[in-house]
Amino acid sequence: MKGILLVEPEKCTLCKACELACSLVKAKECNPTKSRMGVVRMFEIGLNIPVVCRQCTKPLCADVCPTGAIVRNEETGAMVVDTDICVGCQMCTIVCPLAGISMDPSGGVAMKCDLCNGDPMCVKNCSYGAIDFLPVSEAAFKKRREAILKLSKALETIVE
Repeated sequence: MKGILLVEPEKCTLCKACELACSLVKAKECNPTKSRMGVVRMFEIGLNIPVVCRQCTKPLCADVCPTGAIVRNEETGAMVVDTDICVGCQMCTIVCPLAGISMDPSGGVAMKCDLCNGDPMCVKNCSYGAIDFLPVSEAAFKKRREAILKLSKALETIVE
């Protein structure tokens, strides 16, 4: 896989510029319902979480698709939907554990992030750095580093 979108919810301000940029590029209109990603507000924990396809190594969406409409783009590493053969059965939306795939409200076919051919518009339009596009190894390192820093801060409060 070439790269993945790394989401940092604590940086998201719910401006939804990522959604609008995505829908403008993919559907040629500023309409969040046609975006291939979305921002979910989690009031209970005080976070806004950009929800994007994680481009799984073992994608359940592709496994369950009865027509084989979801395949990996070898150049970008993204799982993409062939809308010409998608029948709109919604099985992919049911099995995706992270809600990274949805249905086009006007076309009745599955839609999901295809990483904009390796140049994601959501990243370019996120002024707060809540979404980044990184090589898989770099993303994993960054997440581990952040987890260690959080653990370190938690331990400091216990020791004091």
